[in-house]
Amino acid sequence: MALDLFALVSLSLAHFEVVHSFYLLLVSGGYLILKGILFRDIMSIIDAVAGVYILIVAIFGVSVPILYYIIFGWLLYKLISTSLSLLK
Repeated sequence: MALDLFALVSLSLAHFEVVHSFYLLLVSGGYLILKGILFRDIMSIIDAVAGVYILIVAIFGVSVPILYYIIFGWLLYKLISTSLSLLK
């Protein structure tokens, strides 16, 4: 959960051009891709796709707004659902 939040924050900072740290994005994208490879369920595969997008943002510095908002929504959904499941 904490690393998903880290990925969400680092992607948002890069998208809004507050901070564009190659290493923050590299770690975030690598984490999501690795999780997608290791677990191989549908949610993890979507995470891997998000990780590839984060790596593209890190390498090329290009953020596509519609893709950003889709990935933002996905990561936010995962954070909220995980937080709610922890409250039970």
